[in-house]
Amino acid sequence: MNIGKSCKVLASALLCATLLTLPAESAPSGTQQVDLKLVIATDVSRSINDEEASIQRDGMAEAFTSPEVVKAIQSGALGRIAVAMLDWSSPEFNRVVLDWTIIDGKNSAAAFAEQVRNAPRTPGRRTSISGAIEMGALMLEASEKNIVATRRVIDVSGDGPNNDGRPLSETHKEVMAQKIIINGLPIMDENANGYYPNLDKYFAGCVVGGTGAFVVVVRSFKDFGAAMRRKLILEISSDENQIKQVENEMQRPSLLLKVQAGQSGAPDRGPEIIRPGQNEYSEQCDRNGFGFGGF
Repeated sequence: MNIGKSCKVLASALLCATLLTLPAESAPSGTQQVDLKLVIATDVSRSINDEEASIQRDGMAEAFTSPEVVKAIQSGALGRIAVAMLDWSSPEFNRVVLDWTIIDGKNSAAAFAEQVRNAPRTPGRRTSISGAIEMGALMLEASEKNIVATRRVIDVSGDGPNNDGRPLSETHKEVMAQKIIINGLPIMDENANGYYPNLDKYFAGCVVGGTGAFVVVVRSFKDFGAAMRRKLILEISSDENQIKQVENEMQRPSLLLKVQAGQSGAPDRGPEIIRPGQNEYSEQCDRNGFGFGGF
C-alpha cells in the first residue's frame, strides 16, 4: 500500500468535503466576471492566541473599509472583486469562514468587513501552509462556474513555517502550474508566543510565487491592519500612482533605520515589502516538529 498516496487522497477528500458543506445560497446566481478573485487565508494555529486572532480579524475589517482599498477595488476595469476567507492550521482543521462575496464599493466592503468581525475563530492545531494553499486553490477552482477573473490570488498570513500536512514545495509547484498567485503576510512579533526568526525570508523563498508576487512583513501585531490595507491595495489596484505611493510608504521604514540607529532602543519598523529573490533562503521549507507542542 502506498501510504503517501493514500494520505494525499484522504487530504484532498477532506478539503472537498469541506467545500461541499458550504451553503448553496451563498454562491452568486449565474456567472459573474470580476477583476480579481482573492482567497484570504488566516493562521489560527495554536501559536495564535485569541487576542492575536481578534487583532487579525479587526485589522482585516478595517482594511476593507478604508477609502484607499475601496478606491483600489473601483480602479479595475470592472470595478469589482470576489473575496473569500478561510482559517487554517492543520489540514483537518481548515475551514471556509466566509464564502465568495462580491465587493464593488463602500457599502459592500462595509458589509464584508462586518462579517469578518463577527466570524468566530476556528479551533486550530499545527501549521500547514501547504494545506492552506491547497484549500485556497480548490476554492478558486470550485467557484469557476460562478465567478471568473483574469487574476486569482491566495493571500497567506501566518507566524511560522510549514510543519504539518504535505510537503510545501510539492503543493507550491502544483498551485503555480494553475497560474495562481500566492502572496504572503508573515507576522514577526518578537513579543508573541510564535515568533520565528527569518520568517520573512522563509515566506519569500518558500511560500509566495507567481507573477508579481510579494511579501508584506508585519513586525508587530499592532501593525497588522496597516499591513493588510497596504497589501490589499498592491493586490487589487490598477492605479499605478496608488501602487507607487504604497510601495514608497513601505520602503520608508527601512530608510529610517540608519537615522534611528544612534537612538536608544530598537527602531520601530513598520510593515515592509520584499519580493521573491531579494532574500536567498537555502534551508528546507518544511519544519516538522518545530515549536513547543507542535505549533
